[in-house]
Amino acid sequence: MLRNYFKIAFRNLWKNKAYALINIVGLSVAFGSAMLLFLTARFELSFDDFQANKEHLYKVFFKLNLADGTRMGTSMPAPLTPALKADFKPEIKHISRIMDSGVQVVQGDKTLDQSLNYVDADFLRMFSFEMLKGNPNSALNDLRSIVINQSTAEKLFGSSEPLGQTINLNFGEKIEAFIVAGVIANAPENSTIESEMMIRFENNPSYQENKEEWNNQNHHLYIQLAENISQETFEKKLKPFTQKYYKSTIDQIKKEGGKPDERAEVYSIRTMPLLDEHFMKHTGGLLVMDKMYPYMLLIISILVVLIACINFINLSIARSLERAKEVGMRKALGAVKNQILGQFWGEAFILCIIGFVIGSLLATLTMPTYNSLFRSTISLQSLLNPATALVLITSFLGITLIAGGYPALVVSKFNIIEVLKGKLKVNTKSGGLRNTLIIVQFSIAIMLISSTIIIWNQIDFLRNKPLGFDETQVISIPVGHGNQGTKVLDFMRNKLANQPQIISITGADINVGRGKDNSMSQSGYGFELEGKTYHTNGLNVDYDYIKTLGLTLETGRDFAREFPSDKSRSIVINETMAKELGFNKPTVAAAIGKNIPLGDSLGRTIVGVVKDYHFESLKNKIKSMTFFLQNDFGYNYVFVKIAPNAAPKETMDLLAKTFKEIAPKSEFQGSFLDENTNNQYKKEERFSQIIMSAAVLAIVLSCMGLFAIAIMMISRRTKEIGIRKVLGASIPSLVMLLSKEFLILVAIAIVIASPIAYYAMDKWLTDFEYRIDIGWQIFALAGCVAVIIALLTVSYQAVKAALMNPVKSLKSE
Repeated sequence: MLRNYFKIAFRNLWKNKAYALINIVGLSVAFGSAMLLFLTARFELSFDDFQANKEHLYKVFFKLNLADGTRMGTSMPAPLTPALKADFKPEIKHISRIMDSGVQVVQGDKTLDQSLNYVDADFLRMFSFEMLKGNPNSALNDLRSIVINQSTAEKLFGSSEPLGQTINLNFGEKIEAFIVAGVIANAPENSTIESEMMIRFENNPSYQENKEEWNNQNHHLYIQLAENISQETFEKKLKPFTQKYYKSTIDQIKKEGGKPDERAEVYSIRTMPLLDEHFMKHTGGLLVMDKMYPYMLLIISILVVLIACINFINLSIARSLERAKEVGMRKALGAVKNQILGQFWGEAFILCIIGFVIGSLLATLTMPTYNSLFRSTISLQSLLNPATALVLITSFLGITLIAGGYPALVVSKFNIIEVLKGKLKVNTKSGGLRNTLIIVQFSIAIMLISSTIIIWNQIDFLRNKPLGFDETQVISIPVGHGNQGTKVLDFMRNKLANQPQIISITGADINVGRGKDNSMSQSGYGFELEGKTYHTNGLNVDYDYIKTLGLTLETGRDFAREFPSDKSRSIVINETMAKELGFNKPTVAAAIGKNIPLGDSLGRTIVGVVKDYHFESLKNKIKSMTFFLQNDFGYNYVFVKIAPNAAPKETMDLLAKTFKEIAPKSEFQGSFLDENTNNQYKKEERFSQIIMSAAVLAIVLSCMGLFAIAIMMISRRTKEIGIRKVLGASIPSLVMLLSKEFLILVAIAIVIASPIAYYAMDKWLTDFEYRIDIGWQIFALAGCVAVIIALLTVSYQAVKAALMNPVKSLKSE
């Protein structure tokens, strides 16, 4: 009997190829795209899940409840670690500082730029990076030991044994030798912490200078709590510790009107679980992911499959009416309800399994293209992961039961007498369930279209908003590891002095936006002035920085060579900093000459104020900025302003050639500042591309279903159309009659979808300090698109039916 069911099922599907093809294509595309979106979301949500000690690992951060709001930060001072180790011996099992840096490796005739982490000896005991060679408990015990990852070992030593080998690191001022004590596997793609090379924290150049400085914060700190210590218990014990070491800071914040939080603290040391770090956007992280994005991808994947299922249900019910006599005959011959249910569900199951298999193949085949287009890192291995496979198979079975089971249940309830008499009553005009499902799928499509328009408008706004500096004519060049920025800057300045296409050259320690070295950093300073605490971003620059970047001086002057004291005694600030100091327009000029206690006891004097400019992403409001002229500190980037008529490619080639003369072993990574600023929004661009693709997919699937439903519904009204034509109905009136019902459904979908899309996108836009306004025109445009597409889909069949010869339709039985 079972074999007979499948045989009949295949015969019916083969007989109705168009119906089967529409369902298989819809399900295949929906399953395939949903798999890719699900895997992308799962990847983002799986960050650091591979760590064996993940339940006990925490990142330390500060929370400040100031008078003007709450601030958080993850940069820590060097003496905090030994203080925590001394005061919390039973509670803290392991602790490690991590300072991200880079270095040039000089190995025989090889020179490589590598990332380098300064860590403590506990690092490899805390984190579960697979140790390929060496002992994780002792690899970092020696100050001259170095641990490298597998890729670095292959680059430097090939197939030779790396343990015990010497690696020379060029720190710019000197070259130091380290002994390889361990090799770890390359970090997984979903790891927050990555390291190509690591040495002890005490080796960082500023360690001796800052090891007792509580106000110098330059690294991250992770702890592993003992198994019997909870996060809540540990943070309660941190309160007296904070009061012990930060008493003066706490008193100062209270004096300035700081507002205690729910724990009655104005300044506190907190911990965040390692598993949350990837999504903690309010703690000063530069590369964090908004947790809304992966959940949005999950929702979109569900919506796409839902649309395909709606098509499947609608088509199955519509087609089942054509098979009413078959059902009646089966019942008359003794078939019971469960047998009818099994027969029709079996046909649905075959369609679903074919769609699932083809969808899986589509997902596998398109995965490389998907990764390339949307800058993802999912792999076939993730598709074969047991947990992932279980979720996908369970979802498939659930979808099959719902999409195939409901139509089968409807068919099994047909009344045998009415069916055989040809009097089966079906409300084809209202079709409550069918209409509801059409409204749902078009609501989804309209929501996705609206979201796409809003996201693209926001990205376009971010790209085109004036940032207060020259983006198009300035090139930033990373100096590279192992090169002294001052020497590179001086060489390029002298070498290119007579080139007509070069207007000016300068240097700074921090880039603007994200350049080709993919690096983004911040630097901050705190000081007390007249009984109040101030915090400012800091930027170490060379002469002509303001001129080169096209910043505007509001008052005062720029750093100048005729004032030698500028190097140690002068600063330039932005308008926001001037306002915080109490010098607002029109009194901003009064800030000139004000002494600020930065640096040594003599402080520094304000010599100029520049107009505010966006030195960070437009997600953040403009903050205070202080410029220092400090050649001894060094520069990481050279900035070159080129003439408006300069040929970009030829000028870039000239800069690359000049750079190679002073740094022959370093890669030239020059880029225009507009490229750098646009790179800050790659995550949003990727998100918008996925949303747009999903919107197109949703519209296509919805139209496929609408097209098939229109064919079936219009075919049942053939005689009605013929009678209307005989009675004088025009073709346009018939087309409108047949299309009107579907257009009403789309109009209802617009009304339902618009407020939902508005709420979701308004919430997304709160992540941006500078954002667009969501106008009604966006939803009107999305609605018009949906109406036009639906009208084109339905009107083809409507016109075809209206043009049919009424004699033919009326004489047919």
